[in-house]
Amino acid sequence: MKKIGFCIDSLEMGGAENLLVDIIMELSKYYELSLLTKYKSNSYLYNKVKNKVDYYYLEDRTTQRTLWSRLFSSIKKKMKFKQFEKKIDIVIDFLDGDFHKYIKKIKNKRKIIWLHSNYFDLIKRKRVQIKIRDYDDIIVICNAMEKQLLTENINPAKLYQMYNFIDFDKIDLLQNNKNNYREIYGDYFLTVCRLNEEQKDVETLLKAFSKYDGDEKLIIIGDGPDRKKLEELSKKLKIDKKVLFLGEINNPYSYMYYAKLFILSSKIEGFGLVLVEALYCGTKVISSDCLVGPREILLDGEIGELFEVGNSNDLLRKLNISLEKEYDDERIRKSLKRFQKKEFVKKMKGLIEYGFNR
Repeated sequence: MKKIGFCIDSLEMGGAENLLVDIIMELSKYYELSLLTKYKSNSYLYNKVKNKVDYYYLEDRTTQRTLWSRLFSSIKKKMKFKQFEKKIDIVIDFLDGDFHKYIKKIKNKRKIIWLHSNYFDLIKRKRVQIKIRDYDDIIVICNAMEKQLLTENINPAKLYQMYNFIDFDKIDLLQNNKNNYREIYGDYFLTVCRLNEEQKDVETLLKAFSKYDGDEKLIIIGDGPDRKKLEELSKKLKIDKKVLFLGEINNPYSYMYYAKLFILSSKIEGFGLVLVEALYCGTKVISSDCLVGPREILLDGEIGELFEVGNSNDLLRKLNISLEKEYDDERIRKSLKRFQKKEFVKKMKGLIEYGFNR
């Protein structure tokens, strides 16, 4: 049985973190798995997978930052990474090369980097064009990302495109919640995201909603460093009575099921699987037209609306269009087959076992 090691910065709440937990739950049926995080974790997500992996971490957040601890921290982290490395045959740097400085030194083991965002943005933020040279394989999560890398003269033999999967069975169980949120809140629009405006763009959503004439509320599920700033903006726009910040919720699917519209407003997206989840729940969707992700999911706007990134007036216009428009349910259902678990597992096993996924 092959031994696979995943590296990710943390297992706190987030889209990539949730996805990795789902992947671990599935691949643990076929492989011996190890997991490495930068900091010791005891989160909800970690506790879901702790019995499925051998767990390693580089440091404890509670470590005192004394002079001596700073001097020895680097040595300790290298030693802990070595412990992790000895346990595995294949290492997967799951989130855009965050563990590159450790993984680049590994010899005689297969090294895979998993890119989850617009390649050109990753060049700016993480210098990923330099990092990818030190990996044997590069996983990208949509066709648009693959095309981006091919324009940069990346060896096509190193590229593996596979859509991230959605556990539709899990959604079926969770969306059948006893609470009818439409009875609780009335009609509402919904967004689910991490409140970090470096990548997301809830500000544009709030500005668009402030110009909307209807009686619907706006429910925002998620937390992050910019929550307070966004709450203050809703007050400034005088919509704070109609905007509900609910924080992190483990089961957003029943909220999706009862929402009148699901709106994703982002500056950049890795792919935007939350759109797939909302579509599966039967909700109309609107998304910012990021360089990669949403357009591919929404079939160029055929099964959901796309608006110009950062343009609140265009978002408002598409919101009103979506409320009146009927979408082809059968077309939506067929399009979601791309994101089935069985398709992902087939490709992932092909990559691990044979070095291909096509």
